[in-house]
Amino acid sequence: MPTQFRLFRLLFIALIGGAIALLAACASSPSPERLGFRHGEDLLAGQLLLPDAAGPYPAVIFVHGDGALPWDAHGYYRPFMQALNDAGFAVYSWDKPGVGDSTGNWLRQSMQGRADEVAAATAALRQDSRIRPDAIGLLGFSQAGWVMPKAIADDPELAFMISVSGAINWIEQSQYMTRNRMHLQGATEAEVSEALRFDRLLVGLMEADASHEAYLDFMKEAPACCRDQMGADRWTFAKLNLRSDAKEDLRKVDVPVLAVFGNRDLNVDFSQSARVYERILARTPGAVEVVVLPDADHSLLPTKSDRLVSVGWGLTRRIISIGFFGADAFADGAVGLVADWAAGLGLGDQEPIAAR
Repeated sequence: MPTQFRLFRLLFIALIGGAIALLAACASSPSPERLGFRHGEDLLAGQLLLPDAAGPYPAVIFVHGDGALPWDAHGYYRPFMQALNDAGFAVYSWDKPGVGDSTGNWLRQSMQGRADEVAAATAALRQDSRIRPDAIGLLGFSQAGWVMPKAIADDPELAFMISVSGAINWIEQSQYMTRNRMHLQGATEAEVSEALRFDRLLVGLMEADASHEAYLDFMKEAPACCRDQMGADRWTFAKLNLRSDAKEDLRKVDVPVLAVFGNRDLNVDFSQSARVYERILARTPGAVEVVVLPDADHSLLPTKSDRLVSVGWGLTRRIISIGFFGADAFADGAVGLVADWAAGLGLGDQEPIAAR
């Protein structure tokens, strides 16, 4: 990643964080309490938000998408957290490794490593007497589509899964994004084909476990479309997760699932993901609902035009709008859909799930 772009990116993140912090100070949302946990050598800085009602509570663990995200994703999660609190759920999230008050480096994690981190967070939450240990579910975004099915396969006590814009196959998603990025830039079909060919060459380099130095040498011959470079940590992250594919893990999911997508998602192939969820999870005993929202992008924010969700002023402006408008900033009642579905599971009563 060029130095100028890195500084530009950090500036936008600072703007987002500052704006959201100012807006959150004026909002009537519950105050989080610190609840950290250890995963391997990392100390993760968690935040727990409890409903304004008597416990013990069912709970939702938030599972991050890609990027250096703090516990509330710069404010993006807050409307979902508020709605779930209002529905009687405790919510729990944490700064990614190396972000905020957490130690470690999120770019050194595989998807299985991230699932193990979710397991450590779940164990910490179950130690809190205010939380129902048999009524904890997962809500995750984008890249979490590879993480949550692994976590649920490893922990049969998890109660449900909510996937927002969940990806299925790492390589296919990369090709989908490349194709859409090139089309948005007005590229010809020949230029799109050249970019996809270069993507395939990069995959071969990753599969050969090439060093970052070898990658930088390779990038000297990159076509004009594809000259943005990955840093050493990002290169390691991509190599670790190149073969991620959610299908096999989804076959092991046997809990209720809500999968939500936007039909203007240019980051994740929403139609492919929706078909995979419907086909695989139709065979499971858990109730499954797959929803594709109209005129919604990868973040479930409303749009009438095609756009990729990435760092920049457009994203900053949209996150600031979430600070002002809360759930109303999202497309077609997306936040209410998530909270109402979770509430409809009937986990808020005191009857053990196994007794139902």
